[in-house]
Amino acid sequence: MKYLSALIAILLLVTASGCSRKKYPPRDTRSDIIRYSGIDRAWALSEGKGATVAVVDWQFDMHSETAGMFVHASSVVPDETIGAMKPWHGGWMADLVHQVAPKTAIIPINARSLKHRGYQDFLIQGIKYAADHGAAAVSSSMGPVRQTPELQAAIDYAEQRGTIFVDVHPEGIAEAGQKARPCAAGECDARIVHTGIVSAPAHPLKPEAARDVYTWPYDLDSNFQDGWGFSNAPPVVAGVIALMKSANPSLAPQQIRDLIARTGSERDGFKVLDAQAAVKVAAALGGH
Repeated sequence: MKYLSALIAILLLVTASGCSRKKYPPRDTRSDIIRYSGIDRAWALSEGKGATVAVVDWQFDMHSETAGMFVHASSVVPDETIGAMKPWHGGWMADLVHQVAPKTAIIPINARSLKHRGYQDFLIQGIKYAADHGAAAVSSSMGPVRQTPELQAAIDYAEQRGTIFVDVHPEGIAEAGQKARPCAAGECDARIVHTGIVSAPAHPLKPEAARDVYTWPYDLDSNFQDGWGFSNAPPVVAGVIALMKSANPSLAPQQIRDLIARTGSERDGFKVLDAQAAVKVAAALGGH
């Protein structure tokens, strides 16, 4: 542990001295999370080759450029074929993974439908499917999850197979006959990597302890207004996990979580993703 702490400190010092970044990107230009989070500099060590990320979502584009990286595409929604719905959200999330980790294989998993209420049961199936097919990370941007025994069992299943669940929004405790309430300290599964976005000093949300890492700025598409949507964060973080896993295939889920948290930078109370630092330490631990 002392060796790891010293290694992280040295590499963070080198990373910080090697680049100069504005505190906030210009508000009138396209947000560039690739450059801002050090993802482009991480590519010198890894582009994600040999790693796999699963995206559990809906409305995938099965004919996009990103679709060339799709493997084991599936739908866990009964009587619904993946790609049957008009492409939108899932296609967008898969594109984000591909932009972050251009050589990573992507498993698109349809887990939501206009015909069914809710998505958690399908999400749980999707997590298990991702683990069965070798995903380093499984990303969901469909919304908050409820902490249930079934979800915990799915995370157990995934962790045993080396798969990390990356989600958006803190989860809640599901109680019989009541709406889910926010988790108190220690109540919810700490193995879930929670992600969020921060795009401007006037960001409307305050940092939440339940989130492990934020992306800053949040968006790769200038068509959306600044501050819109949390969906972007999970696929970006999952893509960085793929870069780390590619650089060092021996990393266990807990090691990856620790490295992401410990190499992140603190800005205005937010723990912010630093992909370059995370991949550097991952590669160093693997002897690269």
